[in-house]
Amino acid sequence: MGVVSFLAGVIFTAVIAFLISKRSSKEIQLAMNQTSSIKESEVPDSLTQLMEVLDLLTIGVIVVDRKSDRKLRNNAAASMTGVRYVDILIEQAVDEMIAQVEQTGPGDRILEAIAGTTRFLQIWGYKLDQQRIVVTVENITAQSRIETVQTDFVANLSHELKTPIGAVAALADSLSGETETEVVWRLAERIVSESHRMARIVDDLLDLSRIEFSGTEDWTEVDLAPVLMEVVGINQHAAKRQGLGLSLTGAPKLDVLGDRSQLVSSMSNLVDNAIKYSEPGGIVSIESSIVGQEVVVAITDHGIGISKQHQDRIFERFYRVDKARSRATGGTGLGLSIVRHIVLEHGGTIEVESEEGIGSTFTVRLPHVVRKQTVLSTTTAGVLL
Repeated sequence: MGVVSFLAGVIFTAVIAFLISKRSSKEIQLAMNQTSSIKESEVPDSLTQLMEVLDLLTIGVIVVDRKSDRKLRNNAAASMTGVRYVDILIEQAVDEMIAQVEQTGPGDRILEAIAGTTRFLQIWGYKLDQQRIVVTVENITAQSRIETVQTDFVANLSHELKTPIGAVAALADSLSGETETEVVWRLAERIVSESHRMARIVDDLLDLSRIEFSGTEDWTEVDLAPVLMEVVGINQHAAKRQGLGLSLTGAPKLDVLGDRSQLVSSMSNLVDNAIKYSEPGGIVSIESSIVGQEVVVAITDHGIGISKQHQDRIFERFYRVDKARSRATGGTGLGLSIVRHIVLEHGGTIEVESEEGIGSTFTVRLPHVVRKQTVLSTTTAGVLL
């Protein structure tokens, strides 16, 4: 009896393996027929034995046995059903799939579960015989994110490169028949400028794609105070060239959890943006503080400002308030989108207050990490010009 039960469990496991690997319908049907040929009396507890094997899988498997009125889950399935809001959605989707299989036969669907973050799950359902149904649940969130990032990257890249590529082609065509030295130099400079613009677009898109796909596994505690000092150093030359001063004031300890390079990138983008859209003679100020459970960084300029109609859209990819000025300053329309993605990934928020002709303030709020046995001062301040 033990040998027969073992063989039955092996055959039933083979059926599940076929389903998970999504083999052809003929192979699945053949395996189903082989399983059905085993007498029920010979496999009194084959499902329980089978679940011990299925517990080793990372894909969720639910086996329903109508005869014994049992619904068995492997460990992967048990960990994703019946606890949180998303898990309740999964449980509901599994029950719906079971009902569908009973009524109309095999089925599959993709469940999009949204609760803070979006998860995509592939759900398959098959009837093994008149008494048993198997449903598999596979988390395909990573694959979906990869596909979305790749699709968006190609679409955005092709769209944004059309203009500079067209410009380079036109300039090169003009250059090919030009003999006047001054005109040749001017056209060549324009070609170089457009080439650099294309390179910046590609770099920004790659950065955005990496941010969208990056995880939190390598995050560490980051002190935002030295990050802001580094940002000032990065942008100091651009500020002087624009005839601006950079002011940095705030707390000496601003601990957050995250990726240091991404935080440098986001803050530097905001300061760079403030410099580009400021008039000479002003000051771009960076103020940091700890408010409740949040680290707050406010970056203020006294530049051209942003009208109300544009403020809700400035964080969209490639959206430019002043397209002519963006081209003149080398903007790609991706800077603020990159900033928003970084801030949201770090569990924070970003908002803007602006008035045309007066200036703008971008405020970033990130969760504050409190280190044990550390006393934070809140009174240091300095100005870097």
